[in-house]
Amino acid sequence: MTIRARLLPRCAALLALAVAGCTAHRLLATAPAGLRLSGNWVLEPAASEDTAQVIAHLRAEISTSLHAQPARGGGGFAGGGTRRRVMGPGAAAPGGGGRTGPQASAAARVPPMPGAALIREFLANVPGNRLTITVAPGSVTVTSGDSSQQYTPGVQTAVEWGRISAAQISGWQGRRYVIDTRPEWGPAIMQSYGLAPDGTLVVTLRLAGNGIDATLTRRYRRTRHAPPALLPTSD
Repeated sequence: MTIRARLLPRCAALLALAVAGCTAHRLLATAPAGLRLSGNWVLEPAASEDTAQVIAHLRAEISTSLHAQPARGGGGFAGGGTRRRVMGPGAAAPGGGGRTGPQASAAARVPPMPGAALIREFLANVPGNRLTITVAPGSVTVTSGDSSQQYTPGVQTAVEWGRISAAQISGWQGRRYVIDTRPEWGPAIMQSYGLAPDGTLVVTLRLAGNGIDATLTRRYRRTRHAPPALLPTSD
């Protein structure tokens, strides 16, 4: 949940359109009737995946992807479904002739986020052992540890993910609340919070694209005890 919301004037509109084409048709602004996601939750370690094992898998996939990248000639997006590259005026369409030169090749010259940075961002978004979820009309707030993130269902937002800009959209998909963040290039990250039939909270974090596909699943049980209050910070 360290993805930072920040307006990015030059690319916000294009990124929002790209995300809208991929996710808007399947994410709803209204929660399903009778779903009770709000509350305090505590991790059940025995029912959750081992973060260290998932990171080891992610590191191996990053290494494989980096070695395979030259053979793809900068290839498209793989692993997490098809994603369109954000392209400026004069850029060549995938598979077409288009123009050549600085504008057409600018995207190809942009290096992907280094593997170590991808792992850091993945770890930074792993939810804590205690969560508080608040579902209100027009908003969903997730508090974990010393961070609190508020989402607006159905609204596309320009955000900063690591060193690059991204477009984010969130909303309801069945009994899950999904946050889909897609950067200008590189893998996308998707978070979801949903209720299992037994009433436990299932939280998933998935990093997918460019030959990478790693998912961490954590399960929580409802608790009456709220996590410690956030401490005020000062500059």
